[in-house]
Amino acid sequence: MANTLSHLPHIKNMPSGINKWDPVHKSIFEVYFTLPLGIQSTFQAEEALLTQQVFSVSGLDALQKTTAAGEQKFYGVTASFLQPTLDTTAADITIVFNLNLRNVTDNFVLRVFRAWSKLSYDMSDGTRGIKTDYITDNLRIAEANRNGEIWRSYVFHHVMLTGVTGLEGLDYTANDAIQLTCTFRADFWDDEIAS
Repeated sequence: MANTLSHLPHIKNMPSGINKWDPVHKSIFEVYFTLPLGIQSTFQAEEALLTQQVFSVSGLDALQKTTAAGEQKFYGVTASFLQPTLDTTAADITIVFNLNLRNVTDNFVLRVFRAWSKLSYDMSDGTRGIKTDYITDNLRIAEANRNGEIWRSYVFHHVMLTGVTGLEGLDYTANDAIQLTCTFRADFWDDEIAS
Protein backbone atom coordinates (compact mmCIF):
# COMPACT_ATOMS: atom_id res chain seq x y z
CA MET A 1 0.00 0.00 0.00
CA ALA A 2 1.38 3.41 -1.01
CA ASN A 3 2.10 6.06 1.57
CA THR A 4 -0.72 8.59 1.15
CA LEU A 5 -0.03 10.81 4.17
CA SER A 6 2.13 13.34 2.35
CA HIS A 7 -0.79 15.06 0.67
CA LEU A 8 -3.33 14.95 3.49
CA PRO A 9 -4.14 18.32 5.14
CA HIS A 10 -2.41 17.83 8.48
CA ILE A 11 0.30 19.79 10.25
CA LYS A 12 2.50 16.68 10.31
CA ASN A 13 2.69 16.86 6.52
CA MET A 14 3.74 20.49 6.42
CA PRO A 15 7.51 21.13 6.75
CA SER A 16 6.95 24.72 7.87
CA GLY A 17 4.67 23.47 10.65
CA ILE A 18 6.72 20.59 12.00
CA ASN A 19 10.02 22.48 11.66
CA LYS A 20 8.59 25.62 13.37
CA TRP A 21 9.45 27.96 10.51
CA ASP A 22 8.36 31.52 11.15
CA PRO A 23 6.56 33.31 8.32
CA VAL A 24 7.92 36.48 6.73
CA HIS A 25 5.88 39.45 7.91
CA LYS A 26 5.49 42.58 5.81
CA SER A 27 5.11 44.74 8.93
CA ILE A 28 8.58 44.14 10.42
CA PHE A 29 10.94 46.59 8.72
CA GLU A 30 12.82 49.83 9.23
CA VAL A 31 13.93 52.55 6.86
CA TYR A 32 17.18 54.43 7.51
CA PHE A 33 17.69 57.80 5.86
CA THR A 34 20.76 59.74 4.88
CA LEU A 35 19.86 63.25 3.77
CA PRO A 36 21.66 65.16 0.99
CA LEU A 37 24.72 67.09 2.16
CA GLY A 38 23.05 70.46 1.51
CA ILE A 39 20.44 69.89 4.25
CA GLN A 40 22.21 67.45 6.61
CA SER A 41 23.38 70.09 9.09
CA THR A 42 19.96 71.78 9.21
CA PHE A 43 18.06 68.52 9.74
CA GLN A 44 20.56 66.41 11.66
CA ALA A 45 18.11 65.64 14.50
CA GLU A 46 15.22 64.99 12.12
CA GLU A 47 17.23 62.49 10.02
CA ALA A 48 16.95 59.87 12.79
CA LEU A 49 13.30 60.73 13.52
CA LEU A 50 12.24 60.03 9.93
CA THR A 51 12.61 56.28 10.57
CA GLN A 52 9.94 56.48 13.25
CA GLN A 53 7.49 58.31 10.97
CA VAL A 54 7.47 55.72 8.15
CA PHE A 55 4.06 54.13 7.65
CA SER A 56 4.63 51.98 4.54
CA VAL A 57 7.03 51.26 1.68
CA SER A 58 6.13 50.16 -1.85
CA GLY A 59 7.94 49.65 -5.13
CA LEU A 60 10.22 46.86 -3.97
CA ASP A 61 9.07 44.60 -6.82
CA ALA A 62 11.41 46.67 -9.00
CA LEU A 63 14.27 44.72 -7.47
CA GLN A 64 13.00 41.47 -8.98
CA LYS A 65 12.66 42.71 -12.55
CA THR A 66 12.81 40.33 -15.45
CA THR A 67 12.81 41.11 -19.11
CA ALA A 68 9.37 41.20 -20.68
CA ALA A 69 8.11 38.64 -23.12
CA GLY A 70 8.26 39.47 -26.80
CA GLU A 71 6.78 37.58 -29.69
CA GLN A 72 7.08 36.91 -33.37
CA LYS A 73 4.22 35.82 -35.58
CA PHE A 74 4.23 33.69 -38.68
CA TYR A 75 1.02 32.54 -40.36
CA GLY A 76 -0.96 33.13 -37.16
CA VAL A 77 1.45 31.17 -34.97
CA THR A 78 3.13 32.94 -32.07
CA ALA A 79 6.68 32.25 -30.99
CA SER A 80 7.51 33.82 -27.63
CA PHE A 81 10.90 34.90 -26.33
CA LEU A 82 12.35 37.09 -23.60
CA GLN A 83 13.36 40.53 -24.78
CA PRO A 84 17.07 41.32 -24.41
CA THR A 85 16.64 44.56 -22.43
CA LEU A 86 14.60 45.88 -19.51
CA ASP A 87 12.21 48.82 -19.82
CA THR A 88 14.15 50.51 -17.01
CA THR A 89 16.85 49.46 -14.58
CA ALA A 90 16.00 52.13 -11.99
CA ALA A 91 14.00 51.54 -8.83
CA ASP A 92 11.18 53.91 -7.86
CA ILE A 93 10.41 53.51 -4.17
CA THR A 94 7.39 55.10 -2.51
CA ILE A 95 7.41 55.76 1.24
CA VAL A 96 4.36 57.00 3.14
CA PHE A 97 5.04 59.00 6.30
CA ASN A 98 2.87 59.89 9.26
CA LEU A 99 2.77 63.65 9.76
CA ASN A 100 3.04 64.77 13.37
CA LEU A 101 3.45 68.25 14.82
CA ARG A 102 6.47 68.40 17.10
CA ASN A 103 6.45 71.14 19.74
CA VAL A 104 2.87 72.12 18.88
CA THR A 105 3.42 73.49 15.33
CA ASP A 106 6.59 71.96 13.84
CA ASN A 107 5.67 69.70 10.91
CA PHE A 108 9.27 68.49 10.70
CA VAL A 109 8.68 65.66 8.19
CA LEU A 110 7.18 68.08 5.68
CA ARG A 111 9.97 70.61 6.32
CA VAL A 112 12.66 67.99 5.60
CA PHE A 113 11.17 66.95 2.26
CA ARG A 114 10.37 70.51 1.17
CA ALA A 115 14.00 71.44 1.81
CA TRP A 116 15.16 68.34 -0.10
CA SER A 117 12.94 69.14 -3.08
CA LYS A 118 14.32 72.70 -3.22
CA LEU A 119 17.83 71.28 -3.76
CA SER A 120 16.71 70.26 -7.25
CA TYR A 121 14.39 73.16 -8.13
CA ASP A 122 13.31 75.95 -5.80
CA MET A 123 9.90 77.10 -6.99
CA SER A 124 10.14 80.33 -4.98
CA ASP A 125 13.02 81.77 -7.02
CA GLY A 126 13.85 79.31 -9.83
CA THR A 127 17.19 78.18 -8.40
CA ARG A 128 18.22 74.81 -9.79
CA GLY A 129 20.74 72.37 -8.35
CA ILE A 130 22.89 69.73 -9.99
CA LYS A 131 22.87 66.02 -9.23
CA THR A 132 25.57 66.25 -6.55
CA ASP A 133 23.32 68.74 -4.71
CA TYR A 134 20.03 66.83 -4.71
CA ILE A 135 21.03 63.18 -4.31
CA THR A 136 21.79 61.40 -1.09
CA ASP A 137 24.38 58.66 -0.79
CA ASN A 138 22.00 55.98 0.41
CA LEU A 139 18.63 54.91 1.72
CA ARG A 140 18.47 51.59 3.56
CA ILE A 141 15.46 49.36 4.13
CA ALA A 142 15.88 46.37 6.44
CA GLU A 143 13.40 43.53 6.87
CA ALA A 144 13.60 41.44 10.03
CA ASN A 145 12.07 38.48 11.79
CA ARG A 146 9.98 38.81 14.93
CA ASN A 147 13.16 38.89 17.06
CA GLY A 148 14.49 41.86 15.09
CA GLU A 149 17.20 39.88 13.29
CA ILE A 150 17.63 41.29 9.79
CA TRP A 151 17.07 38.74 7.04
CA ARG A 152 17.09 41.16 4.09
CA SER A 153 18.70 44.54 3.57
CA TYR A 154 18.31 46.87 0.60
CA VAL A 155 20.73 49.77 0.25
CA PHE A 156 19.78 52.20 -2.51
CA HIS A 157 22.58 54.46 -3.75
CA HIS A 158 22.48 57.96 -5.26
CA VAL A 159 18.87 58.40 -4.20
CA MET A 160 16.88 61.35 -5.47
CA LEU A 161 13.51 62.65 -4.28
CA THR A 162 11.11 62.64 -7.25
CA GLY A 163 7.74 63.38 -5.66
CA VAL A 164 6.05 64.75 -2.53
CA THR A 165 2.28 64.29 -2.41
CA GLY A 166 -0.57 63.79 0.02
CA LEU A 167 -1.42 67.39 0.78
CA GLU A 168 -3.92 67.80 -2.05
CA GLY A 169 -6.99 68.73 -0.08
CA LEU A 170 -8.64 69.35 3.24
CA ASP A 171 -12.03 68.08 4.40
CA TYR A 172 -14.14 69.18 7.40
CA THR A 173 -15.71 65.72 7.65
CA ALA A 174 -12.46 63.70 7.58
CA ASN A 175 -11.16 62.03 10.73
CA ASP A 176 -7.99 60.52 9.31
CA ALA A 177 -4.59 61.95 10.04
CA ILE A 178 -2.73 63.32 7.02
CA GLN A 179 0.08 61.25 5.56
CA LEU A 180 2.84 62.43 3.27
CA THR A 181 3.84 60.27 0.29
CA CYS A 182 7.38 60.61 -1.04
CA THR A 183 8.76 58.92 -4.12
CA PHE A 184 12.46 58.22 -4.50
CA ARG A 185 14.52 56.97 -7.44
CA ALA A 186 17.77 55.05 -7.34
CA ASP A 187 19.72 53.86 -10.36
CA PHE A 188 21.48 51.08 -8.44
CA TRP A 189 21.32 49.25 -5.13
CA ASP A 190 22.65 46.37 -3.06
CA ASP A 191 20.16 43.67 -2.11
CA GLU A 192 21.43 41.24 0.52
CA ILE A 193 19.47 38.22 1.72
CA ALA A 194 20.74 36.22 4.70
CA SER A 195 21.08 32.48 4.33
